[in-house]
Amino acid sequence: MKKKGWVSIWLLLSLGSALAPQERFRKSPPIPDPLPQLELPAVESTRLMNGLTLAVVSRPDQPFISLELMIMAGESRSPQKLPGLASFTAEMLSRGTPLVSAAELEERIDAIGGDFSTTTTPDYSRFSLRFLDGFLEPALEMLSLMLLQPNFSDREIVALKRTQFYDLKQKQRDPEFVGRRQLLRVLFNGHPYGRSFFSEDVFRNLTRKDVQAFYDAYYRPNNALIVLAGNLDLAIAMKRVSHFLNTWPKREMEPPALPSPQPNAEERFCLVDLPRAKEATVVIGNVIIPFAEADYFPLVVLNQVLGGTPFSRLFMNLREAKEYAYSAFSSLEFFRGCGYYALTAAVIPSATGASIREILGELERITQTKVSNFELEQAKSYLIGHFPLQVGHLDQLSRRISELLAFSLGDSRWDRFSDNISLVDADRIFEAARKYFLLKPVVVIVGDRDILLEHLRDLDRLEVYDLKGGLLYTLIKGVEG
Repeated sequence: MKKKGWVSIWLLLSLGSALAPQERFRKSPPIPDPLPQLELPAVESTRLMNGLTLAVVSRPDQPFISLELMIMAGESRSPQKLPGLASFTAEMLSRGTPLVSAAELEERIDAIGGDFSTTTTPDYSRFSLRFLDGFLEPALEMLSLMLLQPNFSDREIVALKRTQFYDLKQKQRDPEFVGRRQLLRVLFNGHPYGRSFFSEDVFRNLTRKDVQAFYDAYYRPNNALIVLAGNLDLAIAMKRVSHFLNTWPKREMEPPALPSPQPNAEERFCLVDLPRAKEATVVIGNVIIPFAEADYFPLVVLNQVLGGTPFSRLFMNLREAKEYAYSAFSSLEFFRGCGYYALTAAVIPSATGASIREILGELERITQTKVSNFELEQAKSYLIGHFPLQVGHLDQLSRRISELLAFSLGDSRWDRFSDNISLVDADRIFEAARKYFLLKPVVVIVGDRDILLEHLRDLDRLEVYDLKGGLLYTLIKGVEG
């Protein structure tokens, strides 16, 4: 019996020692295999006689054509006293012409199997039109009517004011929208980019004269570009676009002179009161300036490691390990001369203070310690593998090309995107993190102040705002009233 017992123990020890390397193997997933080379379509471009830039991406296998028109006048070009004018003017273009009403324009778009949308950023106004192959001429005819013969009728202006007012009121129910808007208001306070983050009150001040003046100043072919993607080539596109837009008159324009925004350097906490909110939303970020193009790819990989997916540091810490958050992620956005990063988490109100400390801790960690090889390779593999999905649809493809042309970004972010991501190493990420992430970020908390103030008592200073961005009061630790 004793001998049998010793054999059993020996077998268990042998199996344990044999299984130990397997357990270690399971805890360390293998580095992903190399991905196949992505073949991207060529981009052909030209400049028409009136100064309009035209680019074509030929995709003969597609049943749709995607058109992107960009006017290089965003909210940074709105007058200081009239924020929102750029957005309002762009929306007015689809509100009819002297000969064709807004309803008739919608019917024409439906007739070609199309859809039309407008987006305004701090740098540009973009018009997106997708339609069935074979309807290029009707689509360009509609575009020329909107561009060359806008009506700007008082009736449509009043109707759009009402629509925009209630649309923005509806968005203010979204705490993430409120938090990001407040973050950008603080970061770009006093800068032309700050005019992009307005409240619904701005629409009351806009007049037909203001819209017409903005249109006359900036809606010029030499301040615009068009990208077409689908079953066509540059020669056909040139002929058709020239036919419908050759009478669009150009005008000499001065390039925008935008000052460089200053990053936040001092500790700053802002609470936006959203009554009856059931959770707290934390948005933390700062300006990336002065931005160097060589740092773009390291920053993209860094963002992926920090909060790009549910397997990134923020999510694994706040949701999986601490169980503070419902979601946690990070993002990057770049404008003409700068960028910004934002870390966002929807958290349990009672864990708001602890969540802020954890997020700030992750920011400090990424500036103090290089990322591991495993994190690095996983992040790069995801970005390279996800890139084809970002340009897989025609509208995504044409949108990306329009942005590359608008900012003169060249091939590095297009057909050399995967190669440039592959070349990023831990040293470059570490250098970028220390270059842009060392300064104190702005911390914005959105939620019901009656609930959250109790959980933010440890903060030395807390600014409390209403939904319109107005400062209500400032709480200072140890000071009554």
